[in-house]
Amino acid sequence: MTRDVAGRFLVATPMITGPPFERSVVLMIEHDTTGAIGVVVNLPTNIPVADVLPTLTVPPVEPAIVFIGGPVSTETAVVLGRSDSGPFTVAAPGTGMGIVDLADPPADLDGIRVYAGYSGWSPGQLERELDEGSWWVLPASADAVFAGEPERLWHDVVAAAPGSIRFHAHFPDDPSLN
Repeated sequence: MTRDVAGRFLVATPMITGPPFERSVVLMIEHDTTGAIGVVVNLPTNIPVADVLPTLTVPPVEPAIVFIGGPVSTETAVVLGRSDSGPFTVAAPGTGMGIVDLADPPADLDGIRVYAGYSGWSPGQLERELDEGSWWVLPASADAVFAGEPERLWHDVVAAAPGSIRFHAHFPDDPSLN
């Protein structure tokens, strides 16, 4: 049975080590019996958006840099936008965010972020990873995705989580040095 996590954050637990998912926060866009698609929202690069999309007519939210969206199709730009009315090519349900078609962006677009690639899971793969305890499923918010300090997002989302999850916010990068 599929647990639908579309429109939520997948937050990497400390058991995920190594790039690109260590301490990642993934906004889940789609999740059904055919698999799952999301975008890692907290892995900024040093590449200015203007270098990749020089004719962009919609200004990106600061910092105006390209983010690593995941290991799939890394040569493809995925544009995530924030709008109260859409329309989005694909929306993250209940979040006011989704993938934007730059040829026809929503009129009331509040901002965009540009990602190189996306994250994908084959049928049943995400369910197995959830059963193993690799991810926490937490509420997603546009304010978190479009915050000015994306490198703090994992900590901030985990610190605001319910129950014992929040105690992991101060988990050291390398527990062996603790």
